[in-house]
Amino acid sequence: MISTIFTMRKNACLILSACIVAVGIFGLPAADEQDLLAVLQSNAPVPQKWSACQRLRLAGSPKAVPVLAAMLTDERLSQAARHALEGMPFPEAGAALRDALAKTSGPLKAGVIDSLGWRSEAAAVPLLAPLLSDADSGIAAAAATALGRIGGPEAIAALTAARSKAPAAVLPSVLDGLLQCADRLLSNDKPAAAKVYAGLQDAALPPHIRAAAWRGMCLAEPARRGDMVIKALTGSDRPIQSAALKLLHESGDAQLVKACAGRWDLLPAEAQLAVLDAYVKIGAEAMPTVQAALSGRHPAVRVAALRALGELGGASAVPILARAAASSDTAGRDAARESLVRLRGADVTGAIQAHLKMAEPLEKAELLRVLGERGERQSAGLLLENAASESESVRLAALASLTRLALPETVVPLLELAIKAKSGKERDPVLKAVYAVCQASPDKSKAAHNVIEALNRLPPVERIPLLPLLAELATDETLAAAQAASRDKNLELARESVRVLGQWPNAAPFAHLLELARSGPDRAFQTLALRGAIEVAAHEQDASRRLACLQEAMAVAQRPEEKKQALGQLSRTPTAGALAFVLKHLNDSALSAEAALAAVGIAEKLAPANPQLADAAAAEVLKIVKDGDVAKRALALRIKPSSAESFIRDWQVCGPYRQEGVAGAEAIFNIAFGPEKPGEKVEWRPVPRGEHVNLGAIFPGQDNCVAYLRTRILAPQTCEAVLLMGSDDGIKAWLNGEVVHSHNVDRGMVADQDTAPIKLKQGANELILKI
Repeated sequence: MISTIFTMRKNACLILSACIVAVGIFGLPAADEQDLLAVLQSNAPVPQKWSACQRLRLAGSPKAVPVLAAMLTDERLSQAARHALEGMPFPEAGAALRDALAKTSGPLKAGVIDSLGWRSEAAAVPLLAPLLSDADSGIAAAAATALGRIGGPEAIAALTAARSKAPAAVLPSVLDGLLQCADRLLSNDKPAAAKVYAGLQDAALPPHIRAAAWRGMCLAEPARRGDMVIKALTGSDRPIQSAALKLLHESGDAQLVKACAGRWDLLPAEAQLAVLDAYVKIGAEAMPTVQAALSGRHPAVRVAALRALGELGGASAVPILARAAASSDTAGRDAARESLVRLRGADVTGAIQAHLKMAEPLEKAELLRVLGERGERQSAGLLLENAASESESVRLAALASLTRLALPETVVPLLELAIKAKSGKERDPVLKAVYAVCQASPDKSKAAHNVIEALNRLPPVERIPLLPLLAELATDETLAAAQAASRDKNLELARESVRVLGQWPNAAPFAHLLELARSGPDRAFQTLALRGAIEVAAHEQDASRRLACLQEAMAVAQRPEEKKQALGQLSRTPTAGALAFVLKHLNDSALSAEAALAAVGIAEKLAPANPQLADAAAAEVLKIVKDGDVAKRALALRIKPSSAESFIRDWQVCGPYRQEGVAGAEAIFNIAFGPEKPGEKVEWRPVPRGEHVNLGAIFPGQDNCVAYLRTRILAPQTCEAVLLMGSDDGIKAWLNGEVVHSHNVDRGMVADQDTAPIKLKQGANELILKI
């Protein structure tokens, strides 16, 4: 609520500002200006007069100047008046401010001086110069600042003369004023600016003044700039060195960068980095400097040079980067890898492919990996060739790129590699690439045909690693192949095929698996098939067919484990038929827990449309389950269908409570306040009767705090019940002094978010909530 109001006010201010600017462009009608002046000359409240001044600043005429001038001596209105005069483009406004210098003192006079400075009122310089020696340091400092803003020879002369006599409180403003004067001269009189800057080079001056003056000198004297920057970069004066580094970064001056690069060996690492960075930004004649950086003694500079090659280098950079990428220097290796990926140019790919033919294995592996990261699809043949390499690093790098590219045309050669692999360790990365290709293949049927063809060429045991590809593709052809393999005479192949069928992404293998569960060669095989059948039955989209499948599986199952598995899948089948079937198993001691859990899960999904059915199911569950999470959920189902009268409507509240330095709902939740402390006096007050208590309305604008609610529940006899609660952030509940629920959470309120089983005693029961 607060943020919304703030946004509305902010938008209103923007609209108002736009209106004021429009008035300023076209001027105020005379009648309107006269009304504003009348406000200023009346007994109107101060805020109203400030508002009038603001409007006159933007749209007033010389007629307003005398009225505003009269206000400059009023402590309450002087700032508003001078602010208005400061923005008026009339000589009368400047004259009024100059006249006020003799009529004001202290902060009011300092404010008038400040306004003269912002107006760049050159006529005020003779009046401001004597004030540099004023006994009031605030006035003297304001005069120095104003003279700096005005500038010009007279201002410079006054500030220069005052510099040697200025007290400590005023000297910083005098020095800043001289800097401002010099800065104003830079655009039209560089020699005069250089003279002022030169006078601010004294080593005794504050570092920021010296650094600013040094920078100004560089800008004022382009012919000396290179020598000055090199001297600063190689010197020991840290403030000046920092200024030189900043100038190098920001100037974009190619001549300056070239001059610094010419003294490369003299530069410290930080300066070399700055020169290198500046060269990369300029993008011209940088390669000699990059080469020097690559052979330099500073590791950080070498890494920066490797990164620069990614921006500036072309095909010629490939050997350098390949060598660095294969090195043991972690930082350099990472930088080289990144640059190899970023290299651009028509001949870069050709250069990588050419270097591959002569590179050592480590370099070759890096370049092969880069081909994949660069998305070089035309390099598939080269990658496949190296995927058969005797060198493990080369082979794995080529396969990693083939996996990344996942090109459909590589599936057959990869399958050939998988067939020829001498061990599982050698075959696994090949299969990973094949999986990637199958996943990305737009023509699943063609990929399936290739996979099946490869399988048929292998002896039974060697087919096993390729079997998961059948489920990955999941076509009719691969399903038939997997089902055929599940009946193979080789039991190892048959079992693996059953496992793959149990991981199928749809319910197509269900009937086949169920048949194997009935007729498989041994009990373990049958169990494996039955578990697979139950798994794939869950993928059946039609709920009635899913129920029928799971009922068939339950009929075949002989062990409780598979029956429990089927009940678990039934919990995700929200139909009345599934609920009735699950409830039949509540009295089976081996299955009652899973049946109860499934029944509650189904009933919760059915409750919105059929609360009576959900209520009846919950009642059946509660006959078997007396405690735990399932019992809580069942109790909640029994109460949810009841009428709205089950809401507690009469509450008392106390609070809000907070602790200094503690912010956030979850942090403050665990702090005990008054109602939790025995014997502490608490003031309770009633809240409006209703189904929900709106604490935000009771305590508007409050955050990072807690409140407590209290009520009495009358029970005709001792009984068990369940408490349903919803809260905006955490909630804690006490019944008759005992904690019955605690949930520290940051959330929005939804009815019945939390449930807590409770036991009410006969008569009155006190319930306290902490929100």
